[in-house]
Order: sequence, then C-alpha cells, then structure tokens
Amino acid sequence: MEELQQPKKSSVSVRSIKLAQLNFIQKNNLIDKESMGLDLGFNASYQKIKSENTSIQFNFGIQLKLLQEDDDNNKINIGAIQAHVIGLFDYENELDEKLFPNLASILYSYLRPIVAQISVMAKLPPIDLPILNLSKIKVDEIKDKE
Repeated sequence: MEELQQPKKSSVSVRSIKLAQLNFIQKNNLIDKESMGLDLGFNASYQKIKSENTSIQFNFGIQLKLLQEDDDNNKINIGAIQAHVIGLFDYENELDEKLFPNLASILYSYLRPIVAQISVMAKLPPIDLPILNLSKIKVDEIKDKE
C-alpha cells in the first residue's frame, strides 16, 4: 500500500527591505486641510534570484494622488506620492505563491509611516494610508531575458 505524505509547507523569511524610490510632488496649495482625498494604486512583482535557488526579490509600489474639491466641486490634484520598496526573502521548500499577499503586506507596512512622515514634512496633514487586505493582489513575475 502506498503511503500518503503531507506536502512540505513553504516558509519565507525576510533577509532585507529597502526603500528604492520616493517621489513627492506638491502641485497646488491646500484649500482646506480637513478635506483632502486620496486615490491609491499599487503594484507588485517578484523575481527569483538566479544565483540563489531559495531567494526572491519582491517589489511593491504605491501611486498616491492627493485630491481636493474646490467651491464648484471640481477635483483638484494637489500632489502625488510614488514609492517603491524592495524586499529580499529567503524561502524553504517550494515557493508558494499563496504567500505573496503576506509579502506585499509586509512591504506595505514599511511604506505607511514613510508616507505619513513625508506628508508632515511637506506641511500637509499626516497621510495615514489605510490598512489593506491584499489577499487578492496581482503579483507579476519578472523573468530573466535569455
């Protein structure tokens, strides 16, 4: 009789995280500090590190538009923030793509205080990025050109 074995569980550990890019553009003056709106977009990708069979580079970026409405209810773009953070992760057993939302959440948690701090330094109200459920995030694989 053939013996059934449990599949080996994949585990991931953080090797390093770094802020790779941070752009801040302030276009117009605030009309009202209490009524600033946000338009948040993000992207994620990963690439296996060829020289190391059990490591990946995971990239996470946000694009944030800062908006306000004028007296005629027209949306005014008052600024933008773009940030990109890179994490190097080591994994055991097989690389399980089900772990990617967790990796995105780890990197997003590094960006949240950075965005809050840069907004305060620009004399804006602190921008507290929302806590997000990234369980459905689309993660692109970057393949090496051969």
